[in-house]
Amino acid sequence: LVSEFKLEHETIGGKFHLVQTMEEMRVTLKSILVELAAKSFICSTDSIVDEVLSAVNMPLAENPADADVGITGVRCAIAQTGTLVLTSDVGRKASLLPMNHIALVRAEQLVPTMAEAFEEHMDIPTAWVQATGPSRTADIEQTLEIGVHGPGVVHVIFIQ
Repeated sequence: LVSEFKLEHETIGGKFHLVQTMEEMRVTLKSILVELAAKSFICSTDSIVDEVLSAVNMPLAENPADADVGITGVRCAIAQTGTLVLTSDVGRKASLLPMNHIALVRAEQLVPTMAEAFEEHMDIPTAWVQATGPSRTADIEQTLEIGVHGPGVVHVIFIQ
């Protein structure tokens, strides 16, 4: 399933990083933040984000819309489509407002198909967002634009 998710996520323009430990996740996160030259961030409120915040050596953005990077956990990840499922109970702003989104995914959150995601997560809160790669639209003169209605860059750090 991990290989399938990686393939699908990268096919649609996402970036995938496989790590084995929380320390590797912190190092990878720090490396991505340096690569992006990020100066501020916002994040969701879930346990995996709390575990890696020590790697983030920059201030929280005063205004979420001004953040360079959003760091989130996920409700689940769908291997068949490379999709991240995000829910309102942990704060969606971090995945939608910044130009760069970094999603932290645990192995047990990976499901094979959309049907299984629905079956396993029927207790969803008020909103469920399916994010499949960087935001893209072609509603202006049928010209594909990346990052107009959401992040233009999506990194997934997957811990086995």
